Amino acid sequence: MLQVCPTDTILATAQRVWDLVSTPNLLAQWSDTRIIQAPHREITTGDRLVLGVGVGRRLKVRFLVKEVLRPRRLALQIGLPIGVTNHEVIEISAIGSETCRVTFN
Repeated sequence: MLQVCPTDTILATAQRVWDLVSTPNLLAQWSDTRIIQAPHREITTGDRLVLGVGVGRRLKVRFLVKEVLRPRRLALQIGLPIGVTNHEVIEISAIGSETCRVTFN
């Protein structure tokens, strides 16, 4: 089984990246999706989100928030419309005042 953990350095604060991945309306904006179901606040452990994707944003991607360690780590179980479940962990580490490292695995 091949496992890949993409990592990149981002020219943004760790807090800004955290906000973009943990606030449903910001997540929907940058991912070009539509919120079908989500809390109107930053997500917490146990929350469920449903985003619409694809043509007409009719396909559903379901998120179950497994772990939140603000503002460093977000673990998600993601159900894709094709029946695949992905276990995703996002790690955010500040490496400067305006730069951070983001790792997806």
